[in-house]
Amino acid sequence: MPTLVKMPKWGLTMTAGTVTGWLRDEGAEIEEGDPLLTVETEKAVNDVEAPSAGVLLKIVAEVGSEIPVSGPIAVIAAPDEALSEEEIASLVAAAQPQRTGAKAGPAGDGQRAAREARAAARDDSGRVNASPAARKLARELGIDLANVSATGPGGRITSEDVERAAAEPADTGEVREDVVVLGDGRTISYLVAGPTSSTPLVFLHGLGGSRGTWENLLGELVEEHRVVALDLPGHGLSDKPAPAATDYSIAGIAAAVREVLSTLTLAPSILVGHSLGGAVAIQIALDQPDLVIGLILVDSAGLGEEINPELLDLVDAEPSSENARHLLELFYEDKRLVLDRGVEEMHQGRRRPGAVEAERAVAGAAFSRDGQQTGLPARLNELAVPVLLISGVEDRVIPVDHVLAAARVIPDTWVKLMTGIGHVPQVEDASGLARTVDRFARAISG
Repeated sequence: MPTLVKMPKWGLTMTAGTVTGWLRDEGAEIEEGDPLLTVETEKAVNDVEAPSAGVLLKIVAEVGSEIPVSGPIAVIAAPDEALSEEEIASLVAAAQPQRTGAKAGPAGDGQRAAREARAAARDDSGRVNASPAARKLARELGIDLANVSATGPGGRITSEDVERAAAEPADTGEVREDVVVLGDGRTISYLVAGPTSSTPLVFLHGLGGSRGTWENLLGELVEEHRVVALDLPGHGLSDKPAPAATDYSIAGIAAAVREVLSTLTLAPSILVGHSLGGAVAIQIALDQPDLVIGLILVDSAGLGEEINPELLDLVDAEPSSENARHLLELFYEDKRLVLDRGVEEMHQGRRRPGAVEAERAVAGAAFSRDGQQTGLPARLNELAVPVLLISGVEDRVIPVDHVLAAARVIPDTWVKLMTGIGHVPQVEDASGLARTVDRFARAISG
């Protein structure tokens, strides 16, 4: 039987991919797992591998075409299998993703009630519109307001809406985005998805990043794990108060994350921290160990003293597209990942009001041209939870030697070195990193 090659889904929110090049020609004999073509998404360039052996009978998606997830891109025929052009066309047509729409039907009372319940409105900061009583009840019941349909005026969630959501089975497959309002009024943006029955994996990004840097990795883990990704204070869609009014130190950021963990009832969780986020995860595990059952530290700060001063030079430089490109070139070993759209996304993110000031304040509190100023390496022997240390061998920001030194000090340590990978394994090898994270999470969660 013929095999349809379809556009894969990489990441939680990927909807389409652009074909950037074919690695095999029509008529070529291929083996299962052979790279067939390259596809560019918003986050990366990846190869699509052949799902079966045979002959590449038909290329459906030409170079430059944007194909929706699960859309057909090629047809592989089994050896000695012959298909007519009509049969190929029929096979491809049947596989085209169908558009969804509202079903026609009589507008009875039940349908009218369904229309009245809608997604809650949000303000300019992204905060869900809910009455104070509904917000208080949601906290007491552990209900995520982002998952509650609103029946109040103007898309406002009422207490009755929260009670109804609490009585209904949770939809664990949905990706939800919302904000947590801290005690001091700041908002922290987050994304959550996956089964509620599993130990939460809470992802903390690096300096100047956002929860979007975890996109591909989350997509690999979400079917089996509860995944939560935060925008740290001063980053992404979280609030960016002026440095004079905010504690942007490692300890200050850790305090904000601890409050998020408590508010969203995510404790105890496995903290997954990259670079700066790794130092924040270490700080939380030291300050409040009851919130954490394990740490996964990816190319982490806080394990040693050195840091490449080029990173700090680029943070201090005026934001520009060229500056963003240099940052990505420093981060990635595979320069194919330095995409124009990724460069522009980073540049626009740094142009958000308060973003550069917050980023520089965080960098200034944690790092200097003389090295890291976290104070954490001397306390690594105090960590009382299992720790998985991961590093790209080609990391040009933080030396891989830090992982090896930390492994000799931390009482319960696993180590994974990823060859041919730079500072951001979650982008450069999301699948390989996901397998390592999955094994560790299963092992320590029982």
